[in-house]
Amino acid sequence: MRELQILSLGYPRDEQESSIMKRKIIAAIFGASLLLGLGVLVAFAQPKGDTVKVKGEVVDLWCYLEGGDRGADHKKCAITCAKAGNPIGLVTDKDEVYVMMGLKDHHPGREVLIEKMAETVTVEGTLVKKGGVQVIYVSAVK
Repeated sequence: MRELQILSLGYPRDEQESSIMKRKIIAAIFGASLLLGLGVLVAFAQPKGDTVKVKGEVVDLWCYLEGGDRGADHKKCAITCAKAGNPIGLVTDKDEVYVMMGLKDHHPGREVLIEKMAETVTVEGTLVKKGGVQVIYVSAVK
């Protein structure tokens, strides 16, 4: 009768079962720790590229690429376009165009640049080039 009570409470019957349970618990804890560690690495992954400082005018890429629109006269439209979700870019004096991306918490470029539309700024960040596209993951704006 006593043996039935122990089994019904979920206690192991002998040392071998106890050892197996301990191994399963340790394996479960290890597996959970491994998954948590991988999740942290993915969440804090950083773009790979050179750190750069680039000076140029902040533009909404829709209007700039479609009609060359930029400058102080275009500021109100640029802000409206950026708020609508159009991508933001940076155009240098040499007419180089960079797509702006936020670095912190994977924010889009508008989170860090919308207040600077149509202004000349210097951005610092990580430059990534792929397939003819140049992207700067912005870490600072001056």
